[in-house]
Amino acid sequence: MDGKTANRLKIAIKVAIVVLAYAYAGYRIATAPDIDQLPTYFSEMGLSRSLVLVAILLLMPINWTIETGKWQMLVRSTEPNIGFGRCLKAVMSGVTVGTLTPNRAGEFAGRILFVQKENRAKVSYLTIFGDTAQFCATVIFGIVGLLTIGNHISGAIPYNTLVIISAICGVAIIGFFIKFDSIVNALGRTKFIKKRFEKYVPQCKIGTKSKLITLGLSMARYAVFCLQFYLSLTFFGIDIPVQSAFAAIFATYICTYLIPSIAAAELGIRVSFAILFIGIFTTQETAIALASLLLYLVNVG
Repeated sequence: MDGKTANRLKIAIKVAIVVLAYAYAGYRIATAPDIDQLPTYFSEMGLSRSLVLVAILLLMPINWTIETGKWQMLVRSTEPNIGFGRCLKAVMSGVTVGTLTPNRAGEFAGRILFVQKENRAKVSYLTIFGDTAQFCATVIFGIVGLLTIGNHISGAIPYNTLVIISAICGVAIIGFFIKFDSIVNALGRTKFIKKRFEKYVPQCKIGTKSKLITLGLSMARYAVFCLQFYLSLTFFGIDIPVQSAFAAIFATYICTYLIPSIAAAELGIRVSFAILFIGIFTTQETAIALASLLLYLVNVG
């Protein structure tokens, strides 16, 4: 397969994902049992609903503050004088650029504009490391969510087995994260990489303490937007057990993260998976879609 054919195939796959994501979400919403209740979801804004909405909005700056602090901590080894305000601008710039690239892969490109030119290769490496920590948090909790939902549907997997499988997967993911710099450095010394990309793969060492703090901050941020999602469900009157809600939210995030997509498809993919997993526990599929939309607008829009 030549390069032109491969590119056309990639474009076709991405377009298909966009169409399928929105078609599935649209179909589920159009046929949802609660579609007739749509006007009621925007009426009767009492005190309790108003407080929930305020909590969702207040968690947004906490979310981005954690991400900014994490990035600042990582890049200080290279840019010791970089301030929090400049880091916040870099993170927001990364969000903007990331929305224009598949799976937000271009976020680091927006951030490195705010550091010295000679440090951009190393800062790119550190940014990708921070993103890897966020990926680890998503995968660890996502596995737990998927296994919990699988057990809820079939009931065939004993709880102890679920715990063991989750622990093994979690340890493997954390092990990869802890050895991240060693793995990248080893790859950078291979002939293929060294010959073609040596200046883009700096040899770096990240201390264990920095790794653990980065992973901890990534998990804290993950907890924030999971709580936001749960509050969004509550805002639209979706009443399901807390454990089931968070298992479905974990599963939604990991599947959304792993599906290759472009900016145009992200919202459709997120809504589709939210309806798929949260819809196991409730028939309020229109409300699920609205909760996903609200969260997207608050955190990304």
